[in-house]
Amino acid sequence: MIHRLKKYVKHLIAPDLRYKIHHTPYSLQKLGTDYGGWTIPTTLLEKDSICYLAGAGVDISFDTTLARRIGCPVWIFDPTPRSQQHFDELIKATNEQKTFYVYPKIPYDIDPASARLLHFIPIGLWSRTDMVKFFAPKNETHVSHSISNLQSTDHYFEAKVQRLRDIMQTRGHGRLDLLKLDIEGAEFEVLDTILEDKIDITILCVEFHPEKDGGMARIQSALDKLTGHGFRIIARDEMDFTFLKTGA
Repeated sequence: MIHRLKKYVKHLIAPDLRYKIHHTPYSLQKLGTDYGGWTIPTTLLEKDSICYLAGAGVDISFDTTLARRIGCPVWIFDPTPRSQQHFDELIKATNEQKTFYVYPKIPYDIDPASARLLHFIPIGLWSRTDMVKFFAPKNETHVSHSISNLQSTDHYFEAKVQRLRDIMQTRGHGRLDLLKLDIEGAEFEVLDTILEDKIDITILCVEFHPEKDGGMARIQSALDKLTGHGFRIIARDEMDFTFLKTGA
């Protein structure tokens, strides 16, 4: 119910933005659940592809389906303790050959072999390496916390964050085949660092989170900056945008 409600709210706050969806010769597929899934050109990914998925919550159906269908390593980044717990419970159930559900009646697409391709890193993406506050949502049953305090709450936990460039250097990754950002308002700062650091990314998936004041203008600015740097929009689902870098 929480997932359906959030998707409904996202629909209500998704006004018209100035952008163009570009045709791509690659087949587009939505991987994962209606709530947590993303539409991507799957034929551009192979077993040696490098995929970074930031923002897990308690729906990593996109992450698990990538590992199962493509057979590539998947790096998951989320500092939220409940996300780590959800991931650990999924891996435990999978290794015991038990079915684990993303939410009632929807089982994860995963097996022990693909589970070994998933790497959970309990840190957040940000513009610098630091310890920062992640503020809680107003509804205690919800999972996603935000650096920008999207819901204006007083409760928080502190966790480590890193600049994407530094995360990649630590792991010896010079480029990314896929980057997903569902990071509760931190996407704007992270996208700026991606462009500043000239990080080579083929497929970029971003969920934009409007802020209370000037949020839509900030989203439009981010779209303009990305398209100005060669990222072409190839799919949109409410506030979820999929970009493909020119020349891919």
